[in-house]
Amino acid sequence: MDPAFTFTVDDLADDEALRLPCACGVRTFSRHDLAMLVGRDVRLHLIGLRRELWCRRCGDPPMTGWVVASAAVQEAG
Repeated sequence: MDPAFTFTVDDLADDEALRLPCACGVRTFSRHDLAMLVGRDVRLHLIGLRRELWCRRCGDPPMTGWVVASAAVQEAG
């Protein structure tokens, strides 16, 4: 198995966030937010299957996301 498939929410650094795009935009979730919404043991490559993270505006599940450092989140926000 590809080692990348084993990363979980808990493997994110405290200052990292996950950006998840959907049909209407991109939402950013901090490690803390993800842990509260879906738990720390959820694998990152399957996180889009969790209904808690589906967009409330368009109803779409998130597409493939990416990890960003908190400095990048603050600049973009």
